[in-house]
Amino acid sequence: MQIFSRWPESQARAVRWILLLGWLLLIISLFFPAISLPQGTAPICADWMKSCAVHSQPGNRIFWGVVVPSALMLIVLTSHELWRRICPLAFVSQLFRALGRQRTRVGKGGKPEVVKVNADSWLGRNHIQLQWSLLIAGLCLRLLVVNSSPIGLAVLLLLTVAAAVLVGWAYGGKAWCQYVCPMGPVQTVLTGPRSPLGSTAHMGSSKISQSMCRTIGDSGKEQSACVACQAPCLDIDAERHFWNNLAAKPGLEWAWYSYPGLVLTFFELMRRMVGGATQYQSHYDYLRNGLWAFDASLPQRILQPIEPWLPMPRLVAVPICLSLGAAISVALFRWLEGQMQLQYERHGRREAKALATSRCRLIASFLAINSFFWFVDPSQGALGSNGAQIIRSVVLAISGIWIFRGWQRDQAIYRRESTSESLRKQLRNLPALQQALDGRSLEELSPQEVFTLAKALPAAGLQQARSIYRGVIADMLRSGRLERASSLLQLQDLRHTLQLEDQDHHEAIRLLAEEEPNLLKLDGRQRQINDLRQEAVTEAIEELLATAGLQVLDLVGMNESLKQRLEQIRQGCGLSEENWQSALAKFGPRGDQALTRLSQQVADWHKQAGFAALLKQQSEQIALLRPLSLAMQLRCAGLEALLIPKLQEANFERLPSRVEPSGSLEEALDLLFSDPDPDTAGWVLLLERELFPERLARRLQNPRQGLASSAFLDIQLSGQPHPDAAEFPFLASSPLFADLLPANLVWVASQGEIHQWQPAEVVIEQGAVSDGVGVVLAGDGRLTSQSGSVVILGPGETLGEMGVITGMNRSRTVSAGPQGLRAFQLPREAFEELLHRSRYFSRGLIRQLAQRLTATML
Repeated sequence: MQIFSRWPESQARAVRWILLLGWLLLIISLFFPAISLPQGTAPICADWMKSCAVHSQPGNRIFWGVVVPSALMLIVLTSHELWRRICPLAFVSQLFRALGRQRTRVGKGGKPEVVKVNADSWLGRNHIQLQWSLLIAGLCLRLLVVNSSPIGLAVLLLLTVAAAVLVGWAYGGKAWCQYVCPMGPVQTVLTGPRSPLGSTAHMGSSKISQSMCRTIGDSGKEQSACVACQAPCLDIDAERHFWNNLAAKPGLEWAWYSYPGLVLTFFELMRRMVGGATQYQSHYDYLRNGLWAFDASLPQRILQPIEPWLPMPRLVAVPICLSLGAAISVALFRWLEGQMQLQYERHGRREAKALATSRCRLIASFLAINSFFWFVDPSQGALGSNGAQIIRSVVLAISGIWIFRGWQRDQAIYRRESTSESLRKQLRNLPALQQALDGRSLEELSPQEVFTLAKALPAAGLQQARSIYRGVIADMLRSGRLERASSLLQLQDLRHTLQLEDQDHHEAIRLLAEEEPNLLKLDGRQRQINDLRQEAVTEAIEELLATAGLQVLDLVGMNESLKQRLEQIRQGCGLSEENWQSALAKFGPRGDQALTRLSQQVADWHKQAGFAALLKQQSEQIALLRPLSLAMQLRCAGLEALLIPKLQEANFERLPSRVEPSGSLEEALDLLFSDPDPDTAGWVLLLERELFPERLARRLQNPRQGLASSAFLDIQLSGQPHPDAAEFPFLASSPLFADLLPANLVWVASQGEIHQWQPAEVVIEQGAVSDGVGVVLAGDGRLTSQSGSVVILGPGETLGEMGVITGMNRSRTVSAGPQGLRAFQLPREAFEELLHRSRYFSRGLIRQLAQRLTATML
């Protein structure tokens, strides 16, 4: 549902002003405790106001009994999106931003920029602990002093407003909400993956989602005002915020699991400490009637014990009891999470740990919500004797629906939906798409239907499928929804749908590194921050140009007024100087930047083509270089396919068909070590350990930051000998496997076994079942051709592939030569799977068949 995310900002502003005015009036009322009832007051309201008067101060009771519970109920029953758009403290924290007076510092380019909270700073890393500590401190203050002191509550609220304003001056964005406000983590706990009426930010084309910061431009159009003060952000995508912080956010687990214990302990302490419950049947009736919201007797007994059996003053006992209740709650939920994880693992559930954590947190939130409203009546009796029970029943029903919906979801479902949205964007430009949709729009399709639609793509062409796949990766990387290191695994379903191989993924990453090199230099959080800031800057500059009636951003001819407004955008956006210039280039005169980038890509191609020629030349003497030579050739081929249409459009010269060897072997290996395919990097280490051991120390000092790893690469990095290392040179030199990349050669080596035959021993007997393919490692095999001549099969050559390919029994007998025979034997099943794993393998197979047919026909 998009009810609250699409709520007009102009109306939200009006509501924020009303709530802020009400907040200030409430604070003022705390200085004037006496009240009088005007004539004609409704009886039910009169009774409620008289009850407030009896307890001396309606302001306290209104705030603790109505305002706080109503805010929580708003989040629980509707959406965090609504509350976070109208919260008066969030509104007042933006005062200095509206005035253009926020704290600035000198940036990397020497220009002033608004200070942001650095994710790696102490506040960025420990804000949950800070916020939760402030919450517990607030609960202690309320139990000991503020609950019964109008002046104390007024001072507390004024200090809170001042703190929000101060934090808003010190840091850009919603720093108060994200990093300081004690209610921030509470909203995270109550929201979970998604609020009951919350929208799905990861599905849809809207640039402004959920409670994302926004403003109204001069033209009256809403535009993003996000400066990416936190990523992932609850205001932008609550579910992504939930999954990303499931295990990685320091302090969040403790806060989440302690919340039910804090709620129960707080009300139990309140029950034992209240002094006005004697007129009610029980302390619980006193609490549930809301009169605990103001109790004048509390501060008078601050140094007295809570109970005779607890001989310590309340000043000490209250924080100890709250902390103890929270700790017990955490211990119980951690135990429950462990039991759930064991249960899921026994049933073979995928991502059992994440699933147990997410569901256990849902349970904690459900119990905390309903425990709180068991003791609280936000109507304070205004709805009659049954009003409180009606509210509790509604909260129970809505929270029950909420936990049921969240119970069905896991991180894999979210990833698939998110991937389908990026895939949807790539499918929009397909020809004849509307005919295939049979009257439906692409936006109407469910995530599963989008994947089903994509299954028809391979019939239209492999290149088209690759292009769409690369576009999906770029879109997900750009928005921070995909990590480069884990992307191979996360996009496995999409590759299966598009009938692509792992190698196609690595090629897509290589091409993206050429097209958008900055995209792969940052981690997911940094990319999301840049994407959000770039998006906000783009909208702001578009608004600026539209208002000024300009089509192109001309920095030289721009008047001073526009330059000042542009400088204000720059200071507030948080972009680095490089990214700021990149954003400006989108609106400047086109041509020069694109030609410069194209020239650089052509130079990169020439460099890589020279490396490919060098590797091919040297692989004739060094067999282990052959798969690396192929990897470099594929890099060049992919870049060439990317460049050809651009060169034609720019009227550049065509790329040469032949390039002479250039560069050094060390430079070529450096480039391949940073290849997206981890097995290619592992093969580089294997080669250097065998031939250039002096280079290993330098290589190991430069890890593959942000790149994927594999079991083969991990073994090479550890320095342990690979169990199949002796087979690699022979497999690499075999004509049959000449077109296999390192990843497939490693797989082939893991599937077969080494066998030994004595001189003249029969290796393959004519008429036997063709059960595998052999590669000679040492010695040789002797095969008699149809003409009677003997064909000698030496190291690197294959045995028995004809029978496996044709499915027929062995047509010739092969015996071991005078020195015996040692061969690597690949089972038939593995050979057939290899045909499906690598589209390049068939070329070597055809070449091997031609050679063998020629030899046996002589």
